Amino acid sequence: MGVREDLLAAARAELDENGHAGISLRAVARRAGVSHAAPKHHFADRAALLTAIAADGFASLAAALDQVPDPTLAALGRAYIDFGLTHPALFDLMFRPSELHTDDPELHAATETSLRRLKTATDDESLTMISWALVHGLVILTRDGALGGLTEAADPAATARRLAEIFAERIQS
Repeated sequence: MGVREDLLAAARAELDENGHAGISLRAVARRAGVSHAAPKHHFADRAALLTAIAADGFASLAAALDQVPDPTLAALGRAYIDFGLTHPALFDLMFRPSELHTDDPELHAATETSLRRLKTATDDESLTMISWALVHGLVILTRDGALGGLTEAADPAATARRLAEIFAERIQS
């Protein structure tokens, strides 16, 4: 692994432990075991580092959606929810444009790739956006404990997955 990859791995570890607000170039360099100046050779600034992490996150989301064997809207929704709940800090960063270089071509391409599967499951751009908003909101509500407070279900994540299935069933009937 090269220095850039070491820095990205260190930044992901910092993200998991401290959230996006806790990431600094100096802390990442320290964790990677390189000089405090090393990150500047690979990333123009903190936002560039965070953008690279977010782009990797979208690529991982795309891979998770591509692994869904039966790419129905319900199955893709469940996979999206599972990804968001499994990687909460990464998921949060991926959708935090104020922290990222949103004009970055790699980030843009990875974002588009991650949503392509959902687009093909709906064949309707408006429905794609509504479906995405629903599952994204379910991740946030579940992760923040709000969904569990609204239902008597023992497993809020299972409730979120079931709500995505009900939505898909209703719009496809």
